[in-house]
Amino acid sequence: MTTFPRLRARPDHPRRLLRALARMTLVLTAWALMTALPAAGAQGLAVEGKPRQMVSVQLGGKYQFEFAAFIAALEKAYYHEAGLDVSLREWSPAVDVAKEVADGRADFGTLDSTLIVERADGRPVIALAALLQHSPVGLLARRQPGIAAAGDLAGQRVGTGRATEDEILAFLAASALLPGKFEHLPAIGDARRALLAGQVDAVGVFVGDAAVGELTGSGDYLLLLPRSAAIDFYATLLFTSESVLQAQPGMVRAFRAATVKGLDYALDHPEEVVDLILARYNTQGRSREQLLFEARQIGGLARPAGVEPGVMSIARWQHIVDVYTAQGKLKPGTDLLGFVYDPDAGGLGPFVPWMLGGAVIGLLLVAWGTRRFLATRV
Repeated sequence: MTTFPRLRARPDHPRRLLRALARMTLVLTAWALMTALPAAGAQGLAVEGKPRQMVSVQLGGKYQFEFAAFIAALEKAYYHEAGLDVSLREWSPAVDVAKEVADGRADFGTLDSTLIVERADGRPVIALAALLQHSPVGLLARRQPGIAAAGDLAGQRVGTGRATEDEILAFLAASALLPGKFEHLPAIGDARRALLAGQVDAVGVFVGDAAVGELTGSGDYLLLLPRSAAIDFYATLLFTSESVLQAQPGMVRAFRAATVKGLDYALDHPEEVVDLILARYNTQGRSREQLLFEARQIGGLARPAGVEPGVMSIARWQHIVDVYTAQGKLKPGTDLLGFVYDPDAGGLGPFVPWMLGGAVIGLLLVAWGTRRFLATRV
């Protein structure tokens, strides 16, 4: 009977393998720990004696209660406590907000749901928080017999502005009122004036506008909301650029947290924040009553029951992508990869730390098994 000698492994081979596995384990463990503690950077910004970091915000509109989150965070020193020195820039018609942030002239900006279109067009923007969970866009229609919903506007003249067009057209399409069944009048500058002058039968408006409240209160006009046809866009989105997030994740996390805290304060103390706007930010010359009306409307849009301020849902974003795709503004198959920020995981996703932890345990088991196997072969 022929016998074969047992093969003997090279004595240094197991040690080299185990050393390599140990190094890999240490690297992954360090990464897992850093990812599992995303708030550490944010908490470490406000260090005594350390100069506060300069941060700029390009707003997507004129000062009003819509931007109360930033005003409250600034005036109540939430940014100061986070180690940040924040400057707010009011919008003007010559300003392209997405471009300002993408090109690095501002660290943060606010925009509506067209932010996803900007990203698809090549601007490396990232959505950080939805300061309004529901859009303030509505359709104000003259009361007429037989008109109770958007789908009843067949043959009517419907006006839209730059900021209302996408949602109003999506609203009408979802109400089975396709182009050609109504007369679309775009680029309406003053919605109230166009409606009162009889230029339009219905027009896109912002529900926070006190003039809209006056018209609906008169009983002569009907306010229709896109949500009634399942068109539900985010609004007043806080965003930044990929380069800012990659270079300063702790600062981004701290700024977002302070802004959301400011939003909570403004919604809980609307009269105080309205007085702040009147005293320091009232560039539009609005009255206290007008700002308070806006505050009441914004409250229900920013913090609906059961929804945490600032949060975003991938499902909601996919709905928005579908609407823009149907309008031809996005290509079919546009994905959301890397677009929606996750504050609970530093933008990497809430399950990454657990996955990395599992990988570390797996490597340790492999190392133990390899050592046992090689020991039996010697």
